[in-house]
Amino acid sequence: SSGINAEWPLRPGMSNVLNLVAPSFIGVSYLTQALEMKKVLGVFGAKFTLPDNFEENEDTFLELLPQLIIQFPLYFTKVESDSVIESAFFSLISMIQLLSQVDQIEQTSKDLSVAIIKDTSPRTALKSKLLGHQFNCYQPSLPSTYTLLLNVLKLIKETGTMRYVNLDINQISEWLEKWKCDVQEQRDIFRLLHEALSAINQGEKAIQALVHLLKLYAENEGVDAKSDAHICVISHIAHPNLFVMDHLLDLHPIRALDGQLSHELLQIFVSGDLNDYIEFYTHNRDFVEKLAVTHEESLCKMRLLTLSSLAQDCTEIEFHQLTDKLNLLLEDVEPFIIEAIASGLIKGKINEPEEKVLISSTINRTFKEAQWNMIKCKLELWSNNLTTIQDALKKGHYAMPIGGG
Repeated sequence: SSGINAEWPLRPGMSNVLNLVAPSFIGVSYLTQALEMKKVLGVFGAKFTLPDNFEENEDTFLELLPQLIIQFPLYFTKVESDSVIESAFFSLISMIQLLSQVDQIEQTSKDLSVAIIKDTSPRTALKSKLLGHQFNCYQPSLPSTYTLLLNVLKLIKETGTMRYVNLDINQISEWLEKWKCDVQEQRDIFRLLHEALSAINQGEKAIQALVHLLKLYAENEGVDAKSDAHICVISHIAHPNLFVMDHLLDLHPIRALDGQLSHELLQIFVSGDLNDYIEFYTHNRDFVEKLAVTHEESLCKMRLLTLSSLAQDCTEIEFHQLTDKLNLLLEDVEPFIIEAIASGLIKGKINEPEEKVLISSTINRTFKEAQWNMIKCKLELWSNNLTTIQDALKKGHYAMPIGGG
């Protein structure tokens, strides 16, 4: 039993709206809860329009609840105890469930979320916690949950902490579809998601959110997101574990960068080599030095990418080739190869006596028609081999002796 003694029965269908409710005043009617909160907020200086001779009925509750929500942020400046504020917050959440229409519940929940996000007090960690709990209270199928998520992301961005919500990009994409969000609403979410994930140092997820954002721009809109596109390019270059970037070239905002230095730099990291990068740096030193990635980090990554290209069409590479192509000292070659193998960029092993690296596989920096044709040829070869084996088995050529003799 929840211990709630409501003056009105819960409306049908409320279980489809709320995931959970954490009431604070046990054994007390909802109107009594509302009046007690009104009294507390009145001490804090809140003003209410409720007449002095009001009747204790449902109409009074419905008139009082929106006013309590508007005045709720006074708790952040007037109450020191986080637990007291949480108790008042969950009391409001419990009251909201009494509203008879789903759209009333949604609007009132949005009003509470907006009231908290607009508050300027420094209790950001607590506000982030409350909004996280509020977001988890409601079924994500409700369109109003969009506003709740938007405000949660704003506070994660501001506080740099995330403890009460799970930001799964694929799940959020599904929610946006359920909420029937327009393109601008989707852009707002993914831009904030990128900023929030960046604030909590989840770099790779932040980049994924940014790519989702750029995909929302049509060909004639690409120029509107050039700043986001620039950030996306540099973020990919700066991330130590992202090596394949050719998919970015198909995004309209990235195409809008054509002719700018960031686009030229991206093309080098997509398909160029170390010498291309060094030449770019020589002619554009000031531009590179202002980026959120150092020249040394870019050199390191371009050496790895150049090795991947060298390994694409051969099964072994001699050390002297690497010293020449990658501008390395001989004693630095083995540590570099170990780093390349550890990164997953190539698979292979070092033949130290013969001073060579044996390549078993490497990533494809670009994946175009030639790569698809290669996969097609391999699949056809496997299919033919399986057919040959199947025919041989039917003829008994591969029959195993009973007992393994």
